[in-house]
Amino acid sequence: MLVVRVLRDGLVVREELFRATPVSIGRSQSCHLVLTDPSVSREHARIDRDPEGGYVIVDASGTNGLYAGPKRVASERFSGRLRARLGLTEIEIEEVSAEATQPISLEDLHRLDQRRTPITWAKYIVITLAALVLETIIEPEFWSPWNSQRVVGVVWQSMMAFVAMLVCASILLGLLKAASRKVRMADVLNHFAVYVWLAPLSTAISLLAYYLLSDGLAASLRSWLPSLAAVAFMTQAAAIRRPGPNHAFRWRWAAAFLLILIGIDFTRAYAARKMGQPEVDHTMQAPIPVFGAGPAVSFEEYGVSAEAAGKRSEAEVR
Repeated sequence: MLVVRVLRDGLVVREELFRATPVSIGRSQSCHLVLTDPSVSREHARIDRDPEGGYVIVDASGTNGLYAGPKRVASERFSGRLRARLGLTEIEIEEVSAEATQPISLEDLHRLDQRRTPITWAKYIVITLAALVLETIIEPEFWSPWNSQRVVGVVWQSMMAFVAMLVCASILLGLLKAASRKVRMADVLNHFAVYVWLAPLSTAISLLAYYLLSDGLAASLRSWLPSLAAVAFMTQAAAIRRPGPNHAFRWRWAAAFLLILIGIDFTRAYAARKMGQPEVDHTMQAPIPVFGAGPAVSFEEYGVSAEAAGKRSEAEVR
């Protein structure tokens, strides 16, 4: 059996069930599915069985064509579900079964539109701000004896993060709605509340790596973990309330975001070299009881190596 749904602005406005094929679609009263939009031809398309056991939708020489996704096609084979456009009318075709009722999965429940209250919004915002504050207070600089304005700094940063989060959430909401997603501000705030915790997690892993790994590997983690966390955050943001399978979609977006960040990092490093900006080649963290001091060297030893490096650079310039 087939169910054909007529969509308007991405929402289902009509649904009809067909137990046999072929199914003709058009403005003619003789068609099985009659559409009234003037951009649809009298006999626009036909759905029939495919020899391989699936289904195929065929353009019946409609004036404004048949589209499967962004491309115009003469025919399109499918199984399961297909979205197509006839003129300006969007339809969704899905193969349905008369078998026993199937249990609802957690993913299906997650996709249902849920009514959220202002209390839910506040909960998401508080969770997000807690993650950002945690990222700040686990940084070694925060506990420096020279930092006498810790509380003021945290309050100020929380206020700035609150404003920035609302601005970014509004922008993301607008982009998702432009992509015809059935999404609300609560969905975006929920995304922030979950995936912003990747930031303090990456910071904590970087701090522990200082004590457990070699200098080179620890430095690589400090450099790339925040970028990977940002890629995961943006990739999941792009998939908010996206219908259908999302694994390939997420991988493509992750690759795109990663390439962009690599390009930005390469440009930043190249500009720093051109301007003669020195690279940071040290980190300072206090010893902790369980892990000790890590791969530490004395400040005097570091000073000697820095002076030697400066002399080599001066010699090269001459």
